Amino acid sequence: MRRRIPSISALLAFEAAAKLQNFARAAEELNLSQSAVSRQIQSLEDFVGQSLFHRSKQRVRLTTAGIGLMADLSPLLEEMELSLLKVKTHDSEDGSLNLGVYPTLGSRWLMPILMQPKADLARSSFNLITYLKNSEIDSSLIDLAIVQGNAPWPGFRADRLMPETLLVVGAPDILPGSVDDPTALLDCRILQHATRPRSWEIWFENLGVPLNRKIIGPVFSQFEMLIDAVKSGHGIAIIPRVLIHKELANGTLIPLNPFEASTESAYFLLTPDRKVGVARIERMRSWLLENAQD
Repeated sequence: MRRRIPSISALLAFEAAAKLQNFARAAEELNLSQSAVSRQIQSLEDFVGQSLFHRSKQRVRLTTAGIGLMADLSPLLEEMELSLLKVKTHDSEDGSLNLGVYPTLGSRWLMPILMQPKADLARSSFNLITYLKNSEIDSSLIDLAIVQGNAPWPGFRADRLMPETLLVVGAPDILPGSVDDPTALLDCRILQHATRPRSWEIWFENLGVPLNRKIIGPVFSQFEMLIDAVKSGHGIAIIPRVLIHKELANGTLIPLNPFEASTESAYFLLTPDRKVGVARIERMRSWLLENAQD
C-alpha cells in the first residue's frame, strides 16, 4: 500500500525553515538554493492544503498549522534518524559510546574500570555525559546510563548493576572513636546530599532504631563536595560505600558506627530500548556488568 506522505526533502526543508525562521538560512544549512527550499515548502503546503508560514520580506513565521506540524514532525524525524543509525551501526564494533553517569560515581567507580589495561578489549571510544538527577537523562543522547533508584525504568532495558550500602563516616579526629549509640551521632554537625534527603531515615530504619529528630544541616549538590567537606572535618555524613573505597582504605574517612544500611534501591545499568542489540553497546554492557559483579 502506498503511503500518503510527502517527500523527506520537503519535510527537512520545512523543519530547517521552522527552526531558523528564515528560508535563506535554511537553504545554507541544507546546502540548497533558497528557491529550492521555497519549492519544497510550497509542495508540502500543497500536500497538506494549509499555509505553514506567514511570509514577509525578511522573515517567515509559522502559522498555527505550521506550529502543530513542527511539534509532531521533529520527534518523528529524530526517531527516523536514530532508527537508521541503529541499523547502520548494528554490527559495527567501531564508533563512540555516550555513557551517562553521576559525576562522583563516574570519577570514582566508572573511570577506574574503563581505564584498566584489560578494558581495551571491551572499550570503544567514549564520551561521559553527567547528570545530577535521573530526570535529566536523555535517551536520545546516551547509549548506556548508570542510575541509582528503583525499577521500573520505562523506555529502557534495566540491568541491576550493584547493590548500595550506606555508612555514617567522618574524619578520623572528629570523634574519639566508633559511636555505639546511633542517636549520639545526631549531636554532630550533619552534612547532607541534595538528592538523598532520606539517607538518615533509611539508615535508622535499617538499624531498627527510631529517628527522633529532624535532620538539619548544610546540603551539597554533588557527592564529591560532600566527601571533601567530611574529610576536612566540617561534619559527618551518610555516604554510599562505593564512592569512598579509597578514603576508607587510606583512613582519611572512618566509619563512625559499625552498622551499614542496605537500601531497597540499587544501581542499574540502563540501555535505551531503541539501542538494544547494537554490537558495541552490548559489548560495553557486558563488560560493566562483569566488573560490577567482581
